[in-house]
Amino acid sequence: MNKNIIIGLLLSLLAVPVLADGIDQLNMGIGEDNVFSDATPQAFAYNNIKAGKSEMIPLAYSTVPPLIPHTIEKYLPITAEDNGCTDCHDRKEKIGKTEHRTGKKIPMPESHYGGFKGEGDKEEVSGSRYTCIQCHVPQSGAKPLIENTQ
Repeated sequence: MNKNIIIGLLLSLLAVPVLADGIDQLNMGIGEDNVFSDATPQAFAYNNIKAGKSEMIPLAYSTVPPLIPHTIEKYLPITAEDNGCTDCHDRKEKIGKTEHRTGKKIPMPESHYGGFKGEGDKEEVSGSRYTCIQCHVPQSGAKPLIENTQ
């Protein structure tokens, strides 16, 4: 066996006890304090406004998916076979004609129809778009953990 390989193996065996101790969990962060010094966030609840009774929440920027302004508990779980969101929002005839006021159901955009790449049957909701809460999120009264100064 090569002499350098034997020396390398012996040195690695000597280092094992040092590595086995690891790093103390209180000293894992790169800051001056430890990872356990952050305050626990306050509890929050999602709003209880029923679908059809809520107002549209203003968008933060033009391409952001709209936020869900009503409770979604009775629509969960959302699956390809059982999607309560499409009961109200699958309205192809209303695409681009939405009035944003209380009680108006916002139709899904054209991009949500036509298969995975939007190139299929435009009469069917795309199989890749049924998990609504992947992009659209319900709102809560949670306070930001860190203030936004921008």
